[in-house]
Amino acid sequence: MKRIIRALSFRILRAWVIVKAYLIMYFFSTPALLRFLKNSDKRFIAVILRSFGASIQTPVNFNGHITIDNASESKSPFQNLIIGKKCFIGTGAFFDLPGKIILEENVVISAGVKILTHQDCGDRPMSQFYPRKVADVIIEKNSWIGVNAIILAGVTVGENSVIAAGAVITKNIEPYSVIAGNPARLVKKLIN
Repeated sequence: MKRIIRALSFRILRAWVIVKAYLIMYFFSTPALLRFLKNSDKRFIAVILRSFGASIQTPVNFNGHITIDNASESKSPFQNLIIGKKCFIGTGAFFDLPGKIILEENVVISAGVKILTHQDCGDRPMSQFYPRKVADVIIEKNSWIGVNAIILAGVTVGENSVIAAGAVITKNIEPYSVIAGNPARLVKKLIN
């Protein structure tokens, strides 16, 4: 009986979170929804993301809060986020969504990882040297991204690869690679 009551109360709470998210989006804006998402219970992150356009397969484990920046100002602000089944997203992960972020199945995103899909210094003189760039980031299946790693726009991390903690990834990574450092470099190839 307790299990039934607990399950029912969870469903009611989940429904309330979705309604609240829609009300925030309707009466306020995408930035208000992003703040709500950042402060939401980890059990409801996937539900909120799916409700506003993200493609998330189950199961996915969100270990704590996440931050999303530059989501589109539309009814589907998270449409550029695609997460495969059995992924793990660590606390404090940062997703920049002007371009697509695609996490294939069994990807581990450790705490504090930042995935950026654009560079833009805005309407400033420096923009003549560094024009706006938007490019998708793809992390292929079974890859592990270590704590506080940074992945820049346009990067594809090959399947079964390991990105060490704190690495800064600016170029594509071949499958079965272990990458570390800033600038990132190949440490070794994994043999299966």
